[in-house]
Amino acid sequence: MTISSYADYLVSRGETVTSLGGIKWMNYYGALIPSNAMPVYVDISRDDAVKLVKESNTLFLRYTTGPVESETNWWYMVCRNYALSDVSGNTRSKIRRGLQRLKIRPVTAAWLAKNGYDCHVRCYKRYKHASPRTEDDFRFFMEGLDGYSIFDFWACCKSDKLVGYIICLREKDGVFMHTIDISPEGLHDYSAYAMMHELLDHYVNGLGIPVSNGSRSIAHKTNMQDYLCKFGFEREYAYLHVVYRPVLRLLVDVLYPFRNVIRTLDVMASFHKVSSLLFQEEIVRTQTCLNLSYE
Repeated sequence: MTISSYADYLVSRGETVTSLGGIKWMNYYGALIPSNAMPVYVDISRDDAVKLVKESNTLFLRYTTGPVESETNWWYMVCRNYALSDVSGNTRSKIRRGLQRLKIRPVTAAWLAKNGYDCHVRCYKRYKHASPRTEDDFRFFMEGLDGYSIFDFWACCKSDKLVGYIICLREKDGVFMHTIDISPEGLHDYSAYAMMHELLDHYVNGLGIPVSNGSRSIAHKTNMQDYLCKFGFEREYAYLHVVYRPVLRLLVDVLYPFRNVIRTLDVMASFHKVSSLLFQEEIVRTQTCLNLSYE
């Protein structure tokens, strides 16, 4: 079969992809979300969403409507225009220092499977609620991407040592930065600045397609999206909607008044998941002031 989208890739790997409202939906950690690389705005009925959640045996379905011009508490990060001359002098200086110290080049999934694991592990030293893959799982994941033209792989090396890499999902309407792993020593040498410049120059300027970093994070506190604004990324505002399974809807309603208490226990993995779910619900409920339903 022709692989031209992430949905096609998932089907080729034996995973289930469901159609609703002209959109392909994938199962992401028990939730149904659109599989598109770029932001997608959905027009579906609540009855159809409830039916799909039941039939797919998932926990909830999440989608967005928009985009809207006014600021909301839900957004996607998208870069549609990039020019080195438009970034600040400080950012330009860091880009140039990174390009002088490091070499950024396209590689293959097979190359990363063989050479990327140490960098992957070093990257995770910076994270609180996440752990690196095992070496076997890392190689299995990388080898599973090998040969698919919708994935691009970018390596950042200092001399012969890999200090960072980015995996991009490329569809016809844009690119999603699927995986970004940068080691602490890579950050010290401005690898994030150099790599971001190279990617945006290649995709936005060279191929004429936008680049997305996805939506607002509900699971992690991160400065990544503020950082991306230095390069011309903009927040594309929208409204968030979540349709739950009845039992999860009840659980969320019961726990929601205690969300701030649960947030203080966020250091524990089990509470972190619940806290993230309740933060998502908080984002949805605050939209009721705009006469939006949060069923």
